[in-house]
Amino acid sequence: MLSSEAEDLLRRLVLLKSSESDDVSPMVEFVVGRLRGLGLEPNLLGDADKPTIFAEHGKDGVVLSGHLDTVPLGEGWTKKQGEVVDGMMYGRGAADMKGGCSAILLAAEVLAEEGTPFGICLTLDEEISMNGALAVAHAGLLKKAPAVLIAEPSDFDIVVREKGLVQFAVRTAGRSAHAGMPELGDNAITKMTSLLHRMRGLQKTPKDPLKECTMCVTKIAGGTQLNVIPDSCKAEIDSRFPPDMTSEEVLEIVRRTLDPLEYEMRTLHQLEPVETDANLPAVKILHEIVGTGAKILGVPYATEMVMFKRDNSTLMVCGPGEPAQAHALDECIEIDGVVRAAKIYQDYCRRMTDDE
Repeated sequence: MLSSEAEDLLRRLVLLKSSESDDVSPMVEFVVGRLRGLGLEPNLLGDADKPTIFAEHGKDGVVLSGHLDTVPLGEGWTKKQGEVVDGMMYGRGAADMKGGCSAILLAAEVLAEEGTPFGICLTLDEEISMNGALAVAHAGLLKKAPAVLIAEPSDFDIVVREKGLVQFAVRTAGRSAHAGMPELGDNAITKMTSLLHRMRGLQKTPKDPLKECTMCVTKIAGGTQLNVIPDSCKAEIDSRFPPDMTSEEVLEIVRRTLDPLEYEMRTLHQLEPVETDANLPAVKILHEIVGTGAKILGVPYATEMVMFKRDNSTLMVCGPGEPAQAHALDECIEIDGVVRAAKIYQDYCRRMTDDE
């Protein structure tokens, strides 16, 4: 019965489009209506066009968190949105992370009926800004929660540590001229290739990506026309760094590597690393419930943990689905995994209430 309910709910969420360019009001109406049907009174926070849905049942329960937005659909799919094959549902966001959100909503039905305290935080801008998660933290809504459990796909491993992120742009300036008379110009692209060559040591593949700083040039643009010497070139760089570093330390390494007269640098986006003590009772209880086969680990990417840390220090990620399915073509998740996650979240909310 629960498997059928999970399939129906997950398909509904998958078919409600929620990428950056989509109108998410149908998604908001559906989720808010479902929560009100459980006797909850959801609040909308953050940006009006991409609101965060926050609701509580009782007081000071575990907050179950997820994001309902997705990256764009993309091209090249071989499966239909919401199609089920051999127990796997396909669709954009099935794993990242409408599967986890479905598990949260399924768990909420049982928990509300039996009177176990819990909170729900569902955002709609995780893929673009995380402003909704930040609004929840600034409102102090997580402060009394014994734990915040984020249902991102982790294949049921327990994530307690995330690397920090700093994304920045480097620009070189030159002087335009006719390509037939290069001596009259100053080629900004040539300057950029020289600059990036000097940064090659910072871009080496790490032996341990969880413990070392990584840096990748991910975008580059320059020039206006084939027969014109380019007067500007811009490269965008993504760096991930471990908890013992800060974003400013990463940028300072770049500055020491380059001649300051050769470029301009602008920070585009930054998130500091976050880490939860793996020895906390809240982590150990979750590990007992999930099972000893689950690993307690760190990851090289960022989730909304980093925004929530302003208001709560007991933060974990544990959810259904393979992390590699995130943003992939023919993205999919095992429906039975959604059912398993719902049961884990129910048990965790109960245990964390009983242990207080």
